[in-house]
Amino acid sequence: MPHSKIKRLQPGAEPAADTSPALHRITHHQRLAFLLPNLGGGGVQRNALIIASALRARGYPVELVLCSEKGPLFQKIPDAISRTILTRHSDWRSRLHAASGNPLLLPALTLPVLAAGKSSKTLRFLPSLTDYLRRSAPDILFAATTYQNIEAVLARNASGVNTRIAVTQSTNFSSWHQVSREWRRRHLIPLLRHSYRQADAIIAVSNAVADDLAGYTGLDRASISTIYTPLVPEDIGERASEALDHPWFQHNDVPVVLAVGRPGRAKDYPTLLRAFALVHKRRRARLVILGEARDPHKNRERISHLQTLISELGISEDVDMPGYTHNPYRYMARASLLVLSSIYEGFPSVVPEAMACGCPVVSTRCPGGVIEALDNGQYGRLVEVGNERAMAEAILASLDEPLARDKLVKRGSSYSVARSSDGYESLVASLTRPA
Repeated sequence: MPHSKIKRLQPGAEPAADTSPALHRITHHQRLAFLLPNLGGGGVQRNALIIASALRARGYPVELVLCSEKGPLFQKIPDAISRTILTRHSDWRSRLHAASGNPLLLPALTLPVLAAGKSSKTLRFLPSLTDYLRRSAPDILFAATTYQNIEAVLARNASGVNTRIAVTQSTNFSSWHQVSREWRRRHLIPLLRHSYRQADAIIAVSNAVADDLAGYTGLDRASISTIYTPLVPEDIGERASEALDHPWFQHNDVPVVLAVGRPGRAKDYPTLLRAFALVHKRRRARLVILGEARDPHKNRERISHLQTLISELGISEDVDMPGYTHNPYRYMARASLLVLSSIYEGFPSVVPEAMACGCPVVSTRCPGGVIEALDNGQYGRLVEVGNERAMAEAILASLDEPLARDKLVKRGSSYSVARSSDGYESLVASLTRPA
C-alpha cells in the first residue's frame, strides 16, 4: 500500500484532499465513511470492507477511518478507497472529551466511560475522530462495533457537524452484554440506548439481532433496519476453485470437518473439540480450524488452552489450526462439513458462505441470525449450545447423509453482496433525502 495514500490525522492538521480522478467525476454522490478499530480478520471488519468496496464500485466516494492500520485486511483496501488513521490520545483526555458536547448523555456516560477502571480500546481515538468530522464532514459515517457506535455519536455531537450517523449492531447484544466480565459493560445499556436514539439510522445484521436489541435495551423495534451482512461475492465460485495445498484436502478418503473464526470465547471451540473427539472414536475424521491460531500476539491464552485440550482428548494427529486465510472458500468447497459451535452470533458469515460453496452445515441453535440462515433447520442440522454429544451426533448424521449440494448453493447464494449493497444504498438514499 503506497504510503502517500494514507492520511494520518494529527492534532491541528488538515486532512489531505483525495486526488483520485474517479471521485471528481461523481461529486453528486454522498460521501461515505466507515469507522473501524482496525482491519483484522474478524467478520465485522471483513464485512465492512466488503460493503465499502461495493459502494465505491457503485460510484460513491468512500473513506475508511481507522484507529490502526494493522491487520491482514489492510492490504486488501482497493486503491480507490481513501483512508485516514486516527491519532491515539491519553485516557484522561479522551474521557473528558466524551463529556464535551454531550450534556444530555452525561448521566449515562458516568459509569461505563467516565468512572470505568478501564476504558474501551477505541475511546482514546475519540478526540481525533471529532477532529476528523470537523475537517472532513462526510455525509454519512457508518460504525460497526458497539463501542464505536457510541463514540461516533459522541464525536458528531462534539464536532457540531451535520454528518449522519448510522450505527450497526453486529452481534446479539444481550449475549454480548451478559457473558462479558468487563465491569463497564454492566452499566452500558442506558448509554447505548440514549446514544443509539441520537443516531440517524440503526442497522441490525439479522432480524434476530434487531429483535434482541429492541427487547433488551428498550429501543423502538421500528427504528431498527435489518440489512444482512454482505456475505457471498459474485466470484465465490472462482475463489473456491483456487488451488489448496493442504494435504488433508488432496484425497477424499478421510472426511474433513471445518470451523472458521478466531478462537474467542463466543466460538466455544472446547465444545467443538469434545464433540469431534466423540466423532473420532466412531469413525476416522479430521478437523481444521481456520482463524488467527498462529498469531503469537493474540488469543495466546485461549490457543494454549485449546492445544492442551486437543492433546488431552487424544486427537492431536487429526486436528489442525493453520491460522488466518484470505480465502476460506477453498477450504469450504473441499470440506465434508462446516460446524459452527458458537454461544451467540450476529449473523454468521461462514454459514451462507459455506452453503454457497456446497458445504453442508451443522450449527448450534445460538442467539442471533444462524436460525434465519438455516431456516430453522431446513438447510442444516441445529443443536443446543454447549451440547457436545448432540453436536457429535449431528456431525455423524451430516457426514452420512449430507444435504443436496444444489439446494445448499441456492440458499447460500441468496445472501449476496449485491443484495446487501442494495440495502445500504437504499439506506443512504433515505438518509440524504430532503425533508
